[in-house]
Amino acid sequence: MQSKCLALIALGLILTDCHKRPGATVAPPPPTIVTVVVPVAVPAPVPVPMDIPASLPAPPGASLFEKAELAFVTGDYDAAIHDYENYLQLLPNGDHIDQVLFHVGLAYVLQIKPPANWTRGTASLRRLVKEYPDSPLKPTATVILSLRSHADQLARDAEARNEIMQQLNAELGRIKKIDADRMKRP
Repeated sequence: MQSKCLALIALGLILTDCHKRPGATVAPPPPTIVTVVVPVAVPAPVPVPMDIPASLPAPPGASLFEKAELAFVTGDYDAAIHDYENYLQLLPNGDHIDQVLFHVGLAYVLQIKPPANWTRGTASLRRLVKEYPDSPLKPTATVILSLRSHADQLARDAEARNEIMQQLNAELGRIKKIDADRMKRP
């Protein structure tokens, strides 16, 4: 029994020695950073004379475009149409052609005096859709053209119904007259 006790004590000592924690390790100190400044001789910048105007001239047609935009925004559609048309003639391949076509199309249909010109307005919007398929204004122009086409079809349908109604009213009047004449006979 003594041997068993001694074996247990020895085993306990062995196990307690296995679980001893290792000693704390000391971290090395952080490296010190030394900044070294080396003087370098840099020549002073030499001014170079340049003949650059204070402001660059506006591209041709830019002021005409801005004038047309101002007229459009303020609701002066006649002046906007005039200036947009001049811009299209002056710069047929200008930077703002898609916007000009869109706004001139709207100006034609929004003007009050003379009355709206849907023929010219839709022609301008169709040109935008056809010639500038990547323009961000194309979807809006397409919707306007689609709505106008639908409105035109509705107007034609209403006109056809009105003609039919007039014919039916005329026929009803003729039948009423025949019926009234029959009642008068003995």
